[in-house]
Amino acid sequence: MGYLQKIATLKDEVARNPNVGTWSWLLHRLSGIALALYVFPHFWVISSAMLGPGGFNKRLALVQSEFFHVVEIGLLGVIFFHMLNGIRVTLVDFSPTTRHHKLLLGVAMVVFLGAMLYTLYVFNIHYFHLFGMGGTHAHS
Repeated sequence: MGYLQKIATLKDEVARNPNVGTWSWLLHRLSGIALALYVFPHFWVISSAMLGPGGFNKRLALVQSEFFHVVEIGLLGVIFFHMLNGIRVTLVDFSPTTRHHKLLLGVAMVVFLGAMLYTLYVFNIHYFHLFGMGGTHAHS
């Protein structure tokens, strides 16, 4: 089956079965792909430590901008979703909670929302300084 056929099949599946489980499954797959793709630039930056402090700092400076801070927030969102949904899937598969999979997804999404709000708060204090918050990069 070719790549385009797989996309068409996926689109048909979502159209045929547009429920919470299908969307959760689709988002879990997409977040997994995103995390797998993230590993390559992450290793590229981290591997520059072998070049010494100067090489590492030079490469790290390439990803220290407001744009990449926003990308980091998105990355954390992908990580949080993938982790929480993975825990939910594991609970549904290996415990007697199958009947409650929608409730578990709701709980996971509430925790996800809390984690993302905290993430936005921390990034705002350290990088964006909106609403008069933050102002230094000091970590305490």
